[in-house]
Amino acid sequence: MNKTIYKDLLLGIDIGTTGTKCTFYNFKGQKVSSGYQEYRMIHPQDGWTEQDPSRWWRAVKENIQLCIDVDNIDTGRVACIAVSSTNAVMLMGKSKIIYNGVGLHDQRATQQEQWLKQNVGDDYIFNITGNNIVKGSFALPTLRWFIDNRPDLIEETEKFLIPNGFIIKKLTDEYSVDKPRSGLTLMNDLKKGCWSDEIINKAQIPSSILPPIFKSTDIVGEVTKKAAKSTGLKEGTPVCAGAIDTISATLATGAINPQDIAITIGSSGRVCQIDNEPFFKPHVLSTPYAFDNIFASVQTTDNAGISLKWFRDTFGKVVFQDALNAGISIYEQMNRLCSKSQPNSSLIFLPYLSGEKSPIWDPSARGVFFGVGLNSNYSDFIRAIMEGVAFSIKHCIHNLLQGKANSSSAPIPIGGGIANSDIWCQIFADILQRPIIQLCYEETETLGDIIIAAQAVGINDITPDFGKKLTAKGKIKAPSKDLSDLYNEKFEKYLKLYNSVKELY
Repeated sequence: MNKTIYKDLLLGIDIGTTGTKCTFYNFKGQKVSSGYQEYRMIHPQDGWTEQDPSRWWRAVKENIQLCIDVDNIDTGRVACIAVSSTNAVMLMGKSKIIYNGVGLHDQRATQQEQWLKQNVGDDYIFNITGNNIVKGSFALPTLRWFIDNRPDLIEETEKFLIPNGFIIKKLTDEYSVDKPRSGLTLMNDLKKGCWSDEIINKAQIPSSILPPIFKSTDIVGEVTKKAAKSTGLKEGTPVCAGAIDTISATLATGAINPQDIAITIGSSGRVCQIDNEPFFKPHVLSTPYAFDNIFASVQTTDNAGISLKWFRDTFGKVVFQDALNAGISIYEQMNRLCSKSQPNSSLIFLPYLSGEKSPIWDPSARGVFFGVGLNSNYSDFIRAIMEGVAFSIKHCIHNLLQGKANSSSAPIPIGGGIANSDIWCQIFADILQRPIIQLCYEETETLGDIIIAAQAVGINDITPDFGKKLTAKGKIKAPSKDLSDLYNEKFEKYLKLYNSVKELY
Protein backbone atom coordinates (compact mmCIF):
# COMPACT_ATOMS: atom_id res chain seq x y z
CA MET A 1 0.00 0.00 0.00
CA ASN A 2 1.46 3.35 -1.08
CA LYS A 3 1.83 5.93 1.67
CA THR A 4 0.20 9.28 0.88
CA ILE A 5 2.71 12.12 1.18
CA TYR A 6 1.28 15.33 2.64
CA LYS A 7 2.08 18.40 0.55
CA ASP A 8 3.12 21.27 2.80
CA LEU A 9 6.06 22.94 1.03
CA LEU A 10 6.59 25.34 -1.86
CA LEU A 11 9.86 25.92 -3.72
CA GLY A 12 10.98 29.30 -5.03
CA ILE A 13 13.96 29.46 -7.39
CA ASP A 14 15.57 32.77 -8.36
CA ILE A 15 18.19 33.00 -11.10
CA GLY A 16 20.06 36.24 -10.41
CA THR A 17 22.80 38.22 -12.09
CA THR A 18 25.52 37.02 -9.72
CA GLY A 19 23.99 33.91 -8.15
CA THR A 20 21.08 31.48 -7.89
CA LYS A 21 18.98 30.82 -4.80
CA CYS A 22 16.60 27.94 -4.11
CA THR A 23 14.39 28.24 -1.03
CA PHE A 24 11.79 25.89 0.42
CA TYR A 25 8.92 27.50 2.36
CA ASN A 26 6.04 26.07 4.37
CA PHE A 27 2.45 27.20 3.86
CA LYS A 28 2.92 29.92 6.48
CA GLY A 29 5.54 31.54 4.27
CA GLN A 30 8.33 30.57 6.65
CA LYS A 31 11.71 29.58 5.23
CA VAL A 32 12.47 25.92 5.84
CA SER A 33 15.70 25.49 3.87
CA SER A 34 17.75 27.47 1.37
CA GLY A 35 20.78 27.12 -0.86
CA TYR A 36 22.73 29.78 -2.75
CA GLN A 37 25.59 29.75 -5.24
CA GLU A 38 27.47 32.68 -6.73
CA TYR A 39 28.90 32.74 -10.26
CA ARG A 40 30.70 35.20 -12.45
CA MET A 41 29.54 37.06 -15.51
CA ILE A 42 31.39 36.53 -18.79
CA HIS A 43 32.78 39.47 -20.82
CA PRO A 44 33.92 38.14 -24.24
CA GLN A 45 34.41 41.67 -25.57
CA ASP A 46 34.29 45.20 -24.23
CA GLY A 47 30.65 46.10 -23.62
CA TRP A 48 29.47 42.49 -23.81
CA THR A 49 27.99 40.74 -20.78
CA GLU A 50 27.00 37.08 -20.81
CA GLN A 51 26.10 34.23 -18.46
CA ASP A 52 26.48 30.49 -18.94
CA PRO A 53 23.00 28.88 -18.73
CA SER A 54 24.53 25.54 -17.76
CA ARG A 55 25.84 27.30 -14.65
CA TRP A 56 22.29 28.32 -13.70
CA TRP A 57 21.14 24.73 -14.01
CA ARG A 58 24.09 23.39 -12.05
CA ALA A 59 23.40 25.89 -9.27
CA VAL A 60 19.74 24.82 -9.13
CA LYS A 61 20.64 21.13 -8.91
CA GLU A 62 23.33 21.62 -6.27
CA ASN A 63 21.25 24.03 -4.18
CA ILE A 64 18.32 21.62 -4.04
CA GLN A 65 20.64 18.72 -3.19
CA LEU A 66 22.19 20.83 -0.42
CA CYS A 67 18.75 21.40 1.11
CA ILE A 68 18.00 17.69 0.90
CA ASP A 69 21.32 16.71 2.49
CA VAL A 70 21.59 19.37 5.19
CA ASP A 71 17.96 19.90 6.21
CA ASN A 72 16.50 16.52 5.23
CA ILE A 73 14.00 18.10 2.86
CA ASP A 74 11.50 15.59 1.51
CA THR A 75 10.85 16.96 -1.97
CA GLY A 76 7.74 14.81 -2.22
CA ARG A 77 6.11 17.38 0.07
CA VAL A 78 6.53 20.17 -2.51
CA ALA A 79 3.13 21.26 -3.85
CA CYS A 80 4.43 23.60 -6.57
CA ILE A 81 7.58 25.27 -7.90
CA ALA A 82 7.91 28.83 -9.24
CA VAL A 83 10.99 30.33 -10.87
CA SER A 84 11.99 33.99 -11.22
CA SER A 85 15.01 35.44 -12.94
CA THR A 86 16.84 38.39 -14.36
CA ASN A 87 16.24 39.34 -17.97
CA ALA A 88 19.13 37.73 -19.87
CA VAL A 89 18.30 36.55 -23.40
CA MET A 90 19.52 33.13 -24.55
CA LEU A 91 19.00 30.89 -27.56
CA MET A 92 17.84 27.29 -27.15
CA GLY A 93 18.00 24.58 -29.80
CA LYS A 94 16.88 20.98 -29.74
CA SER A 95 17.95 19.89 -26.25
CA LYS A 96 21.00 22.15 -26.31
CA ILE A 97 22.11 25.68 -25.56
CA ILE A 98 22.82 27.57 -28.79
CA TYR A 99 24.21 30.72 -27.16
CA ASN A 100 24.89 32.08 -23.68
CA GLY A 101 22.46 34.35 -21.89
CA VAL A 102 23.08 37.93 -23.02
CA GLY A 103 22.90 39.95 -19.80
CA LEU A 104 21.11 43.15 -18.88
CA HIS A 105 24.37 45.14 -18.92
CA ASP A 106 25.19 44.06 -22.49
CA GLN A 107 25.67 46.86 -25.04
CA ARG A 108 26.29 44.99 -28.30
CA ALA A 109 22.95 45.89 -29.92
CA THR A 110 23.44 49.66 -30.30
CA GLN A 111 23.16 49.55 -34.11
CA GLN A 112 20.07 47.35 -33.90
CA GLU A 113 18.40 49.81 -31.55
CA GLN A 114 18.94 52.54 -34.13
CA TRP A 115 17.67 50.23 -36.89
CA LEU A 116 14.49 49.58 -34.91
CA LYS A 117 13.93 53.31 -34.39
CA GLN A 118 14.31 53.93 -38.12
CA ASN A 119 12.44 50.90 -39.46
CA VAL A 120 9.78 50.25 -36.83
CA GLY A 121 9.65 53.51 -34.89
CA ASP A 122 10.11 54.30 -31.21
CA ASP A 123 6.63 55.85 -30.93
CA TYR A 124 5.09 52.90 -32.78
CA ILE A 125 6.64 50.41 -30.36
CA PHE A 126 5.82 52.59 -27.33
CA ASN A 127 2.14 52.85 -28.27
CA ILE A 128 1.85 49.05 -28.37
CA THR A 129 4.22 47.91 -25.63
CA GLY A 130 4.26 50.89 -23.27
CA ASN A 131 8.06 50.89 -23.50
CA ASN A 132 10.62 52.94 -25.41
CA ILE A 133 13.60 51.56 -27.31
CA VAL A 134 16.42 52.07 -24.82
CA LYS A 135 19.87 50.59 -24.63
CA GLY A 136 20.55 47.20 -23.08
CA SER A 137 17.09 46.51 -21.70
CA PHE A 138 15.01 44.40 -24.05
CA ALA A 139 15.05 41.15 -26.00
CA LEU A 140 14.07 42.63 -29.36
CA PRO A 141 17.34 44.50 -30.14
CA THR A 142 19.36 41.49 -28.95
CA LEU A 143 17.44 39.14 -31.26
CA ARG A 144 17.99 41.59 -34.12
CA TRP A 145 21.72 41.50 -33.33
CA PHE A 146 21.73 37.71 -33.70
CA ILE A 147 19.81 37.96 -36.99
CA ASP A 148 22.29 40.52 -38.34
CA ASN A 149 25.50 38.99 -36.99
CA ARG A 150 24.88 35.30 -36.33
CA PRO A 151 22.06 34.14 -38.63
CA ASP A 152 23.52 30.63 -38.38
CA LEU A 153 22.58 30.55 -34.70
CA ILE A 154 19.06 31.78 -35.40
CA GLU A 155 18.64 28.93 -37.88
CA GLU A 156 19.51 26.45 -35.12
CA THR A 157 17.25 28.12 -32.56
CA GLU A 158 13.95 26.57 -31.49
CA LYS A 159 13.09 29.32 -28.98
CA PHE A 160 14.68 32.29 -27.32
CA LEU A 161 14.41 32.04 -23.55
CA ILE A 162 15.16 33.99 -20.42
CA PRO A 163 16.77 32.26 -17.42
CA ASN A 164 13.58 31.19 -15.64
CA GLY A 165 12.19 29.90 -18.93
CA PHE A 166 15.38 27.88 -19.38
CA ILE A 167 15.11 26.35 -15.89
CA ILE A 168 11.43 25.57 -16.46
CA LYS A 169 12.39 23.92 -19.75
CA LYS A 170 14.99 21.80 -17.93
CA LEU A 171 12.44 20.84 -15.26
CA THR A 172 9.39 20.17 -17.46
CA ASP A 173 10.68 19.92 -21.05
CA GLU A 174 8.19 22.69 -21.96
CA TYR A 175 8.94 26.11 -23.44
CA SER A 176 7.49 29.21 -21.78
CA VAL A 177 7.85 32.87 -20.98
CA ASP A 178 5.94 34.47 -18.12
CA LYS A 179 3.58 37.33 -18.91
CA PRO A 180 5.44 40.00 -16.90
CA ARG A 181 8.70 39.17 -18.67
CA SER A 182 7.08 39.11 -22.10
CA GLY A 183 5.98 42.66 -21.37
CA LEU A 184 9.63 43.71 -21.23
CA THR A 185 10.72 42.36 -24.62
CA LEU A 186 9.48 45.21 -26.88
CA MET A 187 7.43 42.57 -28.71
CA ASN A 188 4.40 42.32 -26.41
CA ASP A 189 1.06 44.09 -26.74
CA LEU A 190 0.66 45.54 -23.24
CA LYS A 191 -3.11 45.86 -23.37
CA LYS A 192 -3.80 42.50 -25.04
CA GLY A 193 -1.13 40.53 -23.19
CA CYS A 194 0.13 38.68 -26.27
CA TRP A 195 2.91 38.89 -28.83
CA SER A 196 2.42 41.81 -31.22
CA ASP A 197 2.31 40.46 -34.77
CA GLU A 198 2.72 44.01 -36.06
CA ILE A 199 6.03 44.60 -34.26
CA ILE A 200 7.33 41.10 -34.94
CA ASN A 201 6.65 41.48 -38.67
CA LYS A 202 8.10 44.99 -38.92
CA ALA A 203 11.19 43.95 -36.95
CA GLN A 204 11.58 40.82 -39.10
CA ILE A 205 11.73 38.43 -36.14
CA PRO A 206 10.89 34.77 -36.92
CA SER A 207 7.72 34.14 -34.92
CA SER A 208 8.71 30.48 -34.58
CA ILE A 209 11.41 31.34 -32.03
CA LEU A 210 9.01 33.08 -29.63
CA PRO A 211 7.99 30.88 -26.68
CA PRO A 212 4.32 30.66 -25.65
CA ILE A 213 3.24 33.24 -23.07
CA PHE A 214 1.87 31.97 -19.76
CA LYS A 215 0.28 33.85 -16.90
CA SER A 216 2.56 33.77 -13.86
CA THR A 217 0.20 31.38 -12.08
CA ASP A 218 -0.30 29.03 -15.04
CA ILE A 219 1.12 25.53 -14.67
CA VAL A 220 3.59 25.10 -17.54
CA GLY A 221 4.24 21.43 -16.84
CA GLU A 222 5.48 18.91 -14.29
CA VAL A 223 8.94 17.79 -13.24
CA THR A 224 10.02 15.07 -15.66
CA LYS A 225 11.62 11.77 -14.71
CA LYS A 226 14.95 13.00 -16.11
CA ALA A 227 14.80 16.28 -14.15
CA ALA A 228 13.77 14.44 -10.99
CA LYS A 229 16.84 12.23 -11.26
CA SER A 230 19.12 15.26 -11.79
CA THR A 231 17.71 17.45 -9.02
CA GLY A 232 16.25 15.21 -6.34
CA LEU A 233 12.80 16.70 -6.93
CA LYS A 234 9.83 14.36 -7.31
CA GLU A 235 8.57 13.49 -10.75
CA GLY A 236 5.18 15.06 -11.40
CA THR A 237 5.67 18.15 -9.20
CA PRO A 238 3.82 21.11 -10.82
CA VAL A 239 5.92 24.01 -12.12
CA CYS A 240 4.24 27.36 -12.80
CA ALA A 241 5.46 30.12 -15.12
CA GLY A 242 6.72 32.45 -12.37
CA ALA A 243 7.85 35.99 -13.13
CA ILE A 244 10.74 38.30 -13.79
CA ASP A 245 12.66 38.90 -10.55
CA THR A 246 11.52 42.51 -10.20
CA ILE A 247 7.87 41.46 -10.11
CA SER A 248 8.43 38.58 -7.68
CA ALA A 249 10.44 40.81 -5.36
CA THR A 250 7.85 43.58 -5.46
CA LEU A 251 5.04 41.12 -4.76
CA ALA A 252 6.88 39.96 -1.63
CA THR A 253 6.87 43.53 -0.27
CA GLY A 254 3.06 43.54 -0.32
CA ALA A 255 2.72 45.98 -3.22
CA ILE A 256 -0.47 44.88 -4.94
CA ASN A 257 -2.95 47.77 -4.71
CA PRO A 258 -3.12 50.81 -7.02
CA GLN A 259 -0.45 53.43 -6.21
CA ASP A 260 1.51 51.05 -3.95
CA ILE A 261 5.27 51.68 -4.27
CA ALA A 262 8.08 49.35 -3.25
CA ILE A 263 11.88 49.35 -3.44
CA THR A 264 14.02 46.25 -3.72
CA ILE A 265 17.80 46.35 -3.63
CA GLY A 266 19.81 43.39 -4.85
CA SER A 267 22.58 43.52 -7.43
CA SER A 268 20.44 46.17 -9.10
CA GLY A 269 17.91 48.51 -7.52
CA ARG A 270 14.26 48.62 -8.51
CA VAL A 271 11.30 50.87 -7.79
CA CYS A 272 7.84 49.61 -8.71
CA GLN A 273 4.48 51.37 -8.68
CA ILE A 274 1.29 49.33 -9.05
CA ASP A 275 -1.94 50.22 -10.87
CA ASN A 276 -4.96 48.48 -12.36
CA GLU A 277 -4.44 50.12 -15.75
CA PRO A 278 -1.46 49.83 -18.11
CA PHE A 279 1.13 52.58 -17.77
CA PHE A 280 2.21 54.52 -20.82
CA LYS A 281 4.89 56.83 -19.41
CA PRO A 282 7.86 57.67 -21.67
CA HIS A 283 11.12 56.14 -20.43
CA VAL A 284 9.39 54.25 -17.63
CA LEU A 285 9.29 50.46 -17.96
CA SER A 286 5.74 49.09 -18.09
CA THR A 287 4.64 45.47 -17.80
CA PRO A 288 1.81 43.23 -16.58
CA TYR A 289 2.01 42.20 -12.92
CA ALA A 290 1.86 38.64 -11.59
CA PHE A 291 -1.96 38.64 -11.42
CA ASP A 292 -4.72 39.57 -13.85
CA ASN A 293 -5.69 43.22 -14.37
CA ILE A 294 -2.73 44.59 -12.41
CA PHE A 295 0.21 46.40 -14.00
CA ALA A 296 3.61 47.60 -12.83
CA SER A 297 5.59 50.70 -13.69
CA VAL A 298 9.29 50.12 -13.09
CA GLN A 299 12.46 52.15 -12.73
CA THR A 300 15.74 50.24 -12.48
CA THR A 301 19.19 51.36 -11.42
CA ASP A 302 21.74 48.86 -12.66
CA ASN A 303 24.45 49.09 -10.02
CA ALA A 304 23.03 49.00 -6.50
CA GLY A 305 24.22 46.15 -4.29
CA ILE A 306 26.74 45.19 -6.95
CA SER A 307 28.50 48.54 -6.37
CA LEU A 308 29.17 47.56 -2.77
CA LYS A 309 30.21 44.07 -3.90
CA TRP A 310 32.61 45.61 -6.44
CA PHE A 311 34.15 47.78 -3.72
CA ARG A 312 34.35 44.77 -1.40
CA ASP A 313 36.09 42.60 -3.99
CA THR A 314 38.44 45.33 -5.26
CA PHE A 315 39.46 47.13 -2.06
CA GLY A 316 38.25 44.94 0.78
CA LYS A 317 41.13 42.57 1.52
CA VAL A 318 41.82 44.09 4.94
CA VAL A 319 38.12 44.29 5.73
CA PHE A 320 37.76 40.59 4.92
CA GLN A 321 40.38 39.82 7.54
CA ASP A 322 38.81 42.16 10.10
CA ALA A 323 35.42 40.51 9.57
CA LEU A 324 36.98 37.07 9.93
CA ASN A 325 38.69 38.08 13.18
CA ALA A 326 35.43 39.51 14.53
CA GLY A 327 33.42 36.45 13.49
CA ILE A 328 30.99 38.50 11.38
CA SER A 329 30.18 38.79 7.68
CA ILE A 330 32.12 41.13 5.43
CA TYR A 331 28.96 43.17 4.86
CA GLU A 332 28.32 43.57 8.59
CA GLN A 333 31.88 44.83 8.93
CA MET A 334 31.20 47.30 6.10
CA ASN A 335 28.03 48.43 7.90
CA ARG A 336 30.07 49.08 11.04
CA LEU A 337 32.63 51.07 9.08
CA CYS A 338 29.90 53.10 7.38
CA SER A 339 28.50 54.08 10.79
CA LYS A 340 31.85 55.74 11.56
CA SER A 341 31.40 58.13 8.62
CA GLN A 342 29.13 61.15 8.97
CA PRO A 343 26.47 62.32 6.46
CA ASN A 344 28.37 65.60 6.01
CA SER A 345 31.24 63.76 4.31
CA SER A 346 32.11 65.57 1.08
CA LEU A 347 32.22 62.36 -0.99
CA ILE A 348 29.54 61.77 -3.63
CA PHE A 349 29.33 58.58 -5.69
CA LEU A 350 27.68 58.12 -9.08
CA PRO A 351 26.81 54.38 -9.16
CA TYR A 352 27.10 53.97 -12.92
CA LEU A 353 29.75 51.24 -12.97
CA SER A 354 28.33 49.55 -16.07
CA GLY A 355 26.23 52.35 -17.52
CA GLU A 356 22.78 53.17 -16.25
CA LYS A 357 19.16 52.56 -17.07
CA SER A 358 16.60 54.61 -15.17
CA PRO A 359 16.32 57.45 -15.27
CA ILE A 360 19.27 58.68 -17.38
CA TRP A 361 19.36 55.75 -19.86
CA ASP A 362 23.05 56.15 -20.61
CA PRO A 363 25.04 52.95 -21.28
CA SER A 364 28.26 54.97 -21.60
CA ALA A 365 28.04 56.42 -18.09
CA ARG A 366 30.59 55.20 -15.56
CA GLY A 367 31.08 55.45 -11.82
CA VAL A 368 32.52 58.58 -10.25
CA PHE A 369 33.77 59.40 -6.76
CA PHE A 370 33.64 63.18 -6.34
CA GLY A 371 35.00 65.25 -3.48
CA VAL A 372 37.89 63.01 -2.44
CA GLY A 373 40.16 64.74 0.06
CA LEU A 374 43.14 63.91 2.25
CA ASN A 375 40.70 63.32 5.08
CA SER A 376 38.59 60.83 3.07
CA ASN A 377 38.84 57.35 4.55
CA TYR A 378 37.59 53.84 3.85
CA SER A 379 34.42 54.43 5.87
CA ASP A 380 33.60 57.55 3.84
CA PHE A 381 33.81 55.58 0.60
CA ILE A 382 31.40 52.94 1.92
CA ARG A 383 28.94 55.64 3.01
CA ALA A 384 29.29 57.39 -0.36
CA ILE A 385 28.37 54.16 -2.16
CA MET A 386 25.31 53.62 0.03
CA GLU A 387 24.25 57.24 -0.39
CA GLY A 388 24.89 57.15 -4.15
CA VAL A 389 22.58 54.17 -4.59
CA ALA A 390 19.92 55.92 -2.48
CA PHE A 391 20.30 59.09 -4.58
CA SER A 392 19.85 57.02 -7.73
CA ILE A 393 16.65 55.49 -6.35
CA LYS A 394 15.42 58.96 -5.36
CA HIS A 395 16.12 60.09 -8.93
CA CYS A 396 14.08 57.11 -10.17
CA ILE A 397 11.17 57.92 -7.87
CA HIS A 398 11.21 61.55 -9.02
CA ASN A 399 10.96 60.34 -12.60
CA LEU A 400 8.27 57.77 -11.79
CA LEU A 401 6.12 60.23 -9.84
CA GLN A 402 6.97 63.19 -12.07
CA GLY A 403 8.95 65.08 -9.45
CA LYS A 404 6.68 64.28 -6.50
CA ALA A 405 8.95 61.92 -4.58
CA ASN A 406 8.12 63.59 -1.26
CA SER A 407 4.42 64.18 -1.97
CA SER A 408 3.37 61.36 0.35
CA SER A 409 4.38 60.49 3.87
CA ALA A 410 3.33 56.85 3.49
CA PRO A 411 6.10 54.40 4.40
CA ILE A 412 7.84 52.65 1.52
CA PRO A 413 8.79 48.98 2.00
CA ILE A 414 12.35 48.14 1.08
CA GLY A 415 13.53 44.57 0.60
CA GLY A 416 16.29 42.47 -0.84
CA GLY A 417 19.78 42.09 0.57
CA ILE A 418 19.63 45.65 1.90
CA ALA A 419 17.16 44.45 4.56
CA ASN A 420 20.20 43.13 6.45
CA SER A 421 21.67 46.62 6.76
CA ASP A 422 20.12 48.91 9.38
CA ILE A 423 22.36 51.81 8.42
CA TRP A 424 21.68 51.56 4.67
CA CYS A 425 17.92 51.49 5.27
CA GLN A 426 18.29 54.55 7.52
CA ILE A 427 20.27 56.32 4.78
CA PHE A 428 17.39 55.63 2.39
CA ALA A 429 14.88 57.09 4.85
CA ASP A 430 17.02 60.20 5.37
CA ILE A 431 17.62 60.79 1.66
CA LEU A 432 14.05 60.09 0.53
CA GLN A 433 12.67 61.93 3.59
CA ARG A 434 10.00 59.26 3.90
CA PRO A 435 9.59 56.45 6.42
CA ILE A 436 11.10 53.18 5.22
CA ILE A 437 9.79 49.76 6.20
CA GLN A 438 12.86 47.56 6.61
CA LEU A 439 11.52 44.11 5.84
CA CYS A 440 12.23 41.30 8.26
CA TYR A 441 13.38 39.05 5.43
CA GLU A 442 15.83 39.52 2.57
CA GLU A 443 14.74 36.82 0.13
CA THR A 444 12.09 38.84 -1.65
CA GLU A 445 12.42 37.08 -5.01
CA THR A 446 11.92 33.51 -3.77
CA LEU A 447 9.19 34.63 -1.38
CA GLY A 448 7.37 36.31 -4.26
CA ASP A 449 7.85 33.10 -6.23
CA ILE A 450 6.03 31.00 -3.65
CA ILE A 451 3.19 33.53 -3.41
CA ILE A 452 2.73 32.94 -7.14
CA ALA A 453 3.10 29.16 -6.73
CA ALA A 454 0.46 29.15 -3.98
CA GLN A 455 -2.07 30.80 -6.28
CA ALA A 456 -1.18 28.35 -9.05
CA VAL A 457 -2.26 25.33 -7.00
CA GLY A 458 -4.93 26.95 -4.82
CA ILE A 459 -3.22 27.14 -1.43
CA ASN A 460 -5.52 29.40 0.57
CA ASP A 461 -3.07 30.05 3.41
CA ILE A 462 -0.93 32.23 1.14
CA THR A 463 -3.06 34.90 -0.53
CA PRO A 464 -1.97 37.34 -3.27
CA ASP A 465 -1.53 40.07 -0.63
CA PHE A 466 0.48 37.79 1.67
CA GLY A 467 3.42 40.18 1.47
CA LYS A 468 1.44 42.87 3.30
CA LYS A 469 1.16 40.62 6.35
CA LEU A 470 4.92 40.26 6.43
CA THR A 471 5.56 43.94 5.72
CA ALA A 472 3.51 44.77 8.81
CA LYS A 473 6.21 43.03 10.86
CA GLY A 474 9.02 45.14 9.42
CA LYS A 475 10.98 47.84 11.24
CA ILE A 476 10.10 51.48 10.55
CA LYS A 477 13.04 53.74 9.80
CA ALA A 478 11.89 57.33 10.30
CA PRO A 479 13.72 60.05 8.37
CA SER A 480 15.85 62.50 10.30
CA LYS A 481 14.44 65.97 9.68
CA ASP A 482 17.78 67.42 10.78
CA LEU A 483 19.39 65.87 7.69
CA SER A 484 16.76 67.04 5.21
CA ASP A 485 18.57 70.19 4.04
CA LEU A 486 21.96 68.46 3.97
CA TYR A 487 20.74 65.60 1.80
CA ASN A 488 18.69 67.85 -0.47
CA GLU A 489 21.86 69.85 -1.14
CA LYS A 490 23.85 66.66 -1.74
CA PHE A 491 21.17 65.36 -4.10
CA GLU A 492 21.33 68.54 -6.17
CA LYS A 493 25.11 68.12 -6.42
CA TYR A 494 24.57 64.48 -7.40
CA LEU A 495 22.30 65.54 -10.29
CA LYS A 496 24.66 68.32 -11.40
CA LEU A 497 27.64 65.99 -11.26
CA TYR A 498 26.29 63.64 -13.93
CA ASN A 499 25.31 66.56 -16.17
CA SER A 500 28.81 68.00 -15.75
CA VAL A 501 30.72 64.84 -16.70
CA LYS A 502 28.42 63.03 -19.15
CA GLU A 503 30.14 64.58 -22.18
CA LEU A 504 33.41 63.01 -21.01
CA TYR A 505 32.14 59.42 -21.09
